[in-house]
Amino acid sequence: MSGYEPIDGASVPSRMNSWPLKALATTVLVGLGVTLVNQPYQTVVSSIDKLEATSLASDATANPIDAILANMTVEEKVAQMVQVAIFSVLDGANPDPRVALNKTRVRQYAKLGVGSFFGMNMGAVWTPEEWKALISDIETIYAEESAIPMIYGIDTTHGAGFVHGATLFPQPLAGASSFNLDLIYRMGEIEAKDSLAVGLPWIFSPILGLAMQPKWSRNYETFGEDPYLASQMGASVIRGIQAKNDVAACMKHFIGYSNPTAGNDRSDSVINDYELVNYYAPPFLAAVKEGEVWTAMETYTSVNGEPVLASKKLLSDLIRNDMGFDGLLVTDADEVNRLIDEHHIANDEKDALYMVFNQTSLDMNMILTVETLDNANGANLGVLADLVKGKEGHANAIKTTVELVNEGLLTEDRLDESVRRILQLKYDLGLFNKSKTAYVPPTPIGSPEDQRDAKAMADESIILLKNEPVTISGDAKPKQVLPIEDAGASIFLTGPLADSKAYLCGGWSLFWQGTDNSSMFKHGVSIRDGLSKSFANVDFATGVDVNGKAVEDRATVLAKAAKSEYTIVVIGEHGYAEKTGDIDNLDLAEGQLDYVRQLTALNSTKVILVIVSGRTRLLNGVTKDAAAVLLSFLPCEQGGEAFADVISGRVNPSAKLPLTYPKNSGNTHLPYYHRVNTACRDEFAECEMEWKFGSGLSYTTFEYGQVTLSQENVTSSGSVTVSVPVTNTGARAGKEAVLLFISQKVRHKYVPETKLLKKFQKISLKPQETVIVNFTLTAADWSYYAPQVGQGFRAVSEPGVFHVQIKHDTDCAKDNNLCKDFQVVA
Repeated sequence: MSGYEPIDGASVPSRMNSWPLKALATTVLVGLGVTLVNQPYQTVVSSIDKLEATSLASDATANPIDAILANMTVEEKVAQMVQVAIFSVLDGANPDPRVALNKTRVRQYAKLGVGSFFGMNMGAVWTPEEWKALISDIETIYAEESAIPMIYGIDTTHGAGFVHGATLFPQPLAGASSFNLDLIYRMGEIEAKDSLAVGLPWIFSPILGLAMQPKWSRNYETFGEDPYLASQMGASVIRGIQAKNDVAACMKHFIGYSNPTAGNDRSDSVINDYELVNYYAPPFLAAVKEGEVWTAMETYTSVNGEPVLASKKLLSDLIRNDMGFDGLLVTDADEVNRLIDEHHIANDEKDALYMVFNQTSLDMNMILTVETLDNANGANLGVLADLVKGKEGHANAIKTTVELVNEGLLTEDRLDESVRRILQLKYDLGLFNKSKTAYVPPTPIGSPEDQRDAKAMADESIILLKNEPVTISGDAKPKQVLPIEDAGASIFLTGPLADSKAYLCGGWSLFWQGTDNSSMFKHGVSIRDGLSKSFANVDFATGVDVNGKAVEDRATVLAKAAKSEYTIVVIGEHGYAEKTGDIDNLDLAEGQLDYVRQLTALNSTKVILVIVSGRTRLLNGVTKDAAAVLLSFLPCEQGGEAFADVISGRVNPSAKLPLTYPKNSGNTHLPYYHRVNTACRDEFAECEMEWKFGSGLSYTTFEYGQVTLSQENVTSSGSVTVSVPVTNTGARAGKEAVLLFISQKVRHKYVPETKLLKKFQKISLKPQETVIVNFTLTAADWSYYAPQVGQGFRAVSEPGVFHVQIKHDTDCAKDNNLCKDFQVVA
């Protein structure tokens, strides 16, 4: 390491010095007669219990965190900056944490002052009681050995997914399909409540990357491809998670992770600065400014060949300086070691840690184990042994970081910046308050009330993409095939996902990779069970498995379909998460597609195609002959009943696609707002897609009236109100997401997008009811950010003509009452 010097300008002053309003208490220590300076920090911390109940004083300036810091050793500070995997303190494969917890190792961690634990049991799902016992045991040991409490963090994508019996919502991409911010907020509230009820105050959620690469295995964890939609959804779920100031959300993965060049998880992303600040950054900026998110997680990947974890540009200039984020920033799992083994920019752990702490504002290093475990009483490390195999030399994060400080290669001031943010988070969450009463959730984990909220989201996550008129027996004239209102209709249900609750949920559901075992899910029903409750004559055969292999005799299965009035075939994917979900081909399993073709070739049955998937798999023409198509991006436990209610007509579908659904392999990496018009084969027409962003039908009809503007000429400091009347002209009550897009006729510096979503509002209308939907546009809506990093976000409002477009499929090139122009004047 000789020859290394700290990098000038790399460290970022902490904004926590301002003692933010989100703190649990602002105190006047002098008024209490408490002297904190030069006391052992254990004494300092014990004083905090008294401060929690102190009356607030608006002019108070003292911050007990500073006093704690002043009495910590370098070793204690470095240990606070480490987060270690829970499976490193579990012995063997015993599923009960009360038995498996190695308290000797936990005590070693506590004596070191390790700041945090993360993760779940890789081989079993724990009950609420088991989680509470585990957390209680760890907290008890920490109280005996360390003055500073630990904080536990866990991945939570769609409910407290690793707490057995907790309410599981649809995956985020399904939630985004609802265009309903209230449902997303409620999901955040419930997953926070259920997590805190078992002692988990830190949630690694939400993912704010954009679903730009259809092959990517984590698309279902995103809120779709659109920056504005992802921004609004992300800020809403964060507000829900942090509503009570007792659970911290974590925006992730900062930044660019969701656009891997080849579509494979953790591969490099290529993103220019215009796209970085205008597409990828806005959801994170909204999380900071609107959601007031408390923590952030960086990403596994590199952007333009530079690993994000070692990037001053991204992890200091962009996130701290430009966005103003002042919360805790944590790595993803084992990321420092990836600088050595995967990115190959560091020789060893010392080299990697030097880069990370001198070049970025990273606060906490998420690792698998630390050096004290190398000879931990001969304990069986179980799954940990496989995860750290070949990386034994990288398990000295604490010792190595201390060496950097002792050798003058890392300043203690830099440690203080990070430790202050870590301690601040723990204080804000009340973890120092030993007299705090145990949290009692307002509703039990998995309560019927919570299940109703998950069901409401599942209802609004199902997208009706096709609904053809057909001749129904007993009816004089054709009508749309859905809904099926005859409870006695003969239905043949088939397909690999028709009888599986597990496949409706996907990854991060009970287990990291999900599970095939539907019996483990405590709530909800499969599509088969849901339909069987709604209809009297439901016949069933699997037909093919999820890999496309025939399960029953094909002739027998087709005969069942042929004699049924309706055939409902449910196709899609099995569960997966992260790297294990990589695929070489975006096509859905050919055996599944062939099976659908054979069913649609039958003339005697009306085929309803149901797609349940975590990403947009290519369908290769099978939708053409289906009478109806329904799609949901993993509605989870309540999905079976939700599909049954939509098919039977008890629920009127209202979801819309939150991304573009490609039709062929040539147009699979092209969001609807692409900037280059010649990107399509026909330069004068839109690229051919299976379905466009915003597609989604209803069982009723909505008529949009003439769009009007409050003014047609506006300055950059002014605003324009856009109004459009919407009428439910059908016979059913229904919900409609009203979408407003803006496009720029001419932009003089950078090629304008084809259009961009700037506002949306979901409305509910009774039959024949009309509402006028109003949107207010300001310069923030028609401007773009100058492609610069480290100088703040600079919005550019160019004078010129802008198009307002209502609805996703409106053609403003034609005379259309859903389009209107306004002009920005200098």
